[in-house]
Amino acid sequence: MIAAIEWIPAGRANPTPSKYEYSRAEQEFLEKVQAGELGEENENENDEWEDVDEDDASEEEQVEVPAVDPESLPADLRMDDYSDDEDGEDKVGGLLVGKDAEMMIDAAEAAAADDDDINSDDDDSEDEDDLADVPDTREFTPLDLEGLHAMGIGGSSGKGSGGDEGYTLEDLQNMTMNNDDLNDEEDDEEEDEDDIDDIKIRDQDALILVAKAEEDFASLEINVFDTEYNNLYVHHDIPLPSFPLCLALGSVVGSYQSNENDGITAGNYVAIGSFEPGIEIWNLDVMNALEPTLVLGGMDTRGSEEEWMRMQMPVSTSANGGGKKKKKKKNKKKDTAGGLREGSHTDAVMSLSWNTVHQQVLASGSADGTVKLWDCTHSTSGKKGDYIRPSATLTHHTDKVQSLAWHPSEGTLLATGGYDRRVCLADARSTDSQSVKTAKLLADCEAIAWDPHNQQYLTVASEDGVVQCWDVRKFGGDPVWSMIAHEYGGVSDMSYNAHVPGMLLTCSIDKTVALWDTLNPSPKPTPCGSKDMNVGRLHSVSCYPSSPWLLACGGSGNEIAIWDVEGEDSIQKRFAGRTSGDANVATSNIEEEEPDVDFEAVMAAGDDQATSKALEGMNKSKKKKGKKGKKVHKRK
Repeated sequence: MIAAIEWIPAGRANPTPSKYEYSRAEQEFLEKVQAGELGEENENENDEWEDVDEDDASEEEQVEVPAVDPESLPADLRMDDYSDDEDGEDKVGGLLVGKDAEMMIDAAEAAAADDDDINSDDDDSEDEDDLADVPDTREFTPLDLEGLHAMGIGGSSGKGSGGDEGYTLEDLQNMTMNNDDLNDEEDDEEEDEDDIDDIKIRDQDALILVAKAEEDFASLEINVFDTEYNNLYVHHDIPLPSFPLCLALGSVVGSYQSNENDGITAGNYVAIGSFEPGIEIWNLDVMNALEPTLVLGGMDTRGSEEEWMRMQMPVSTSANGGGKKKKKKKNKKKDTAGGLREGSHTDAVMSLSWNTVHQQVLASGSADGTVKLWDCTHSTSGKKGDYIRPSATLTHHTDKVQSLAWHPSEGTLLATGGYDRRVCLADARSTDSQSVKTAKLLADCEAIAWDPHNQQYLTVASEDGVVQCWDVRKFGGDPVWSMIAHEYGGVSDMSYNAHVPGMLLTCSIDKTVALWDTLNPSPKPTPCGSKDMNVGRLHSVSCYPSSPWLLACGGSGNEIAIWDVEGEDSIQKRFAGRTSGDANVATSNIEEEEPDVDFEAVMAAGDDQATSKALEGMNKSKKKKGKKGKKVHKRK
C-alpha cells in the first residue's frame, strides 16, 4: 500500500548520487582512529576489570576436578601416546595418524568418484580405454628458428623490443600478458561508465518519492519518470523499519560530519513519520543508505552505538601477571541508554511539514495530540547524550493531529488539523494556546493546503467528503466556499497546482481523482472532471512543482498512477491560459484592506494578539492585484 507520494522539484537532486555514506557511529570511530584515542578507550575498558589471584578466589568460584589415571583410560583416549610431530605417522588405538592417513582418505575419495563415473557411463569409459591403447602417429612440423629470426621473433640476446635479434619468446609472452591487463582495465572502465550512466539523473527526468509497504516490508522508493519517453522505473529504494504514514521534503539539516558551516549541510532530504514515535530524516542522494542522517525523538539508541564502537576497538594485548585472572568489578555500573529520547513524541507521527521560509524548521503532528517544532540544525546536550530536541511543543489539539501545513511565505504561521474536528492557526513563536485561532469542522480533518496563488486562503478537506476554504484574515467565521468533493469515501488528500492558479486536485478512496476550478467560486468551485486511476483506493495525490500538467497518485493498489492532463482538451481549454508563463495570469478578487503590517515585527513584539495582527498584516498591495484581476475576469 502507498501511504504518501511527493514530487521532488527539478534541480534539487544530485545528478550523480553517491552509493554510500558513513554512518554517525562509523564517522566517530574513524575520527577516534585518526586522533589515536582507541588506546585510551581500551584502557578505560580494562579499568572495569581487576586482577585477582587464583589463591584469593572465593570457594564458590573454584571447582575441584578429580584426578584421573591415564592408564585407566582406553587406548584411543590416551593423549600422551599421540606424536608431537605433525609430519610423522603413528597408530593410536588402531587409528592411523599422519600423512598415510590423509593419503588413504584421498585415495578412498578418488576411488569412490571413479566408481561413480564408471557406473554412470560405462560405454564412454570403454571407448576411452580403447583410444588409450592406440599409438599417436601424428607428425609435427619442426620449429623454423631461422624464419622466426628473419621476422624479428625469437632472438636470444635478451634485448627484445627493438633489439638486433628481434623479440624473444619471453618478450612475446610479456606483451600478451600486458595486452590482457590493458583489455581488463578498459573493460573495467567501460563497466564503471555504464554504471554511472545507469544511475545518472537527466534533465528530462522527474523524480517521485513514494512511501509504501508490502506485507511486512516497508520502503521509501525514489522513482524516475522520463518525461521524454514516458518511462517509469525505480531508481533506488531505502528500507524503513516501520510502516510509513507521511513524508516532507527539506533541504537544510545538521550533519555529524564537520564542515565550514559547523556541520550544517544543504541537500536533498526527506523526513518520514511512521507508527514509531521517532522521525527519520534520510539523504535521498545516497543510494545504499543504511541509516538515516538524523533521527528526531524516538527510542534512545546511544547504547547500541556505543556497543558497536566497543566491538570495533582492538583487544588489549597487555599480558596479565602469572597466576592471575580478570574479574568484573561490581562497584562500577554504566548508565545504559534506553526508553524514549527527551522531548520525543510518545505515539505515531501522522503529519509533517517542512518550513519553506526557515528551511531548517520542521513541524510534526502526532497521535499523542501534540505538535512539535524541530530545528534540524541545532542539537543540545543532556543526560542522555547529544541530539536534537524539539524547540517548542504545542498542545492546542485534544486528539490526533492528522494534518500540518506551514504558510508558504509567512514563516511563523502554522495551520493544523486533527481528529478533534478542528482546524487551527498557531503562532510558532508562542506556545500559549490562547493565541491559537480555531474553526470547527463537521468531521475529522484529513488534509490541509494553502492556495499558492492566493496565500490568504486555507483549504481543509475532511473525511465526510467536504472541502472548505477560509480567508485566514477572517478566520473562525464562515468559510469563503464549501463543497462536497466526493460523496462516497470522503477526501483522503488534495493538492494545489503551483503553476496554474485555481487548479485544485482531490483524491478519495472511491479510486478517483477530481479536478476543480477555485478561481471564481460562485458560490463554490467548478468541477472540471474526474478520472478513475485504476490503482485501487487512493490515499495521496501530488502535482509536479516543475511542470504544470503532471500529477501522480497512489493507494491500496501499491502502484503509482501518473496523469498528464496536457492531453485533456477540456482541461486545457479552461486552464491553459493561466500558466505561470502567461502575462495575464488570473487572480481571484480580493477585497481592499488596510495598509501592510510587518508580520515578522509583530511576532517579535511578543503581543498576546500576535496571530490576529499577523493575519491582518497579510494584505500586501492587494488593490493593484484586485484591479488586474477584474480586467482579466471581464475577458471572454
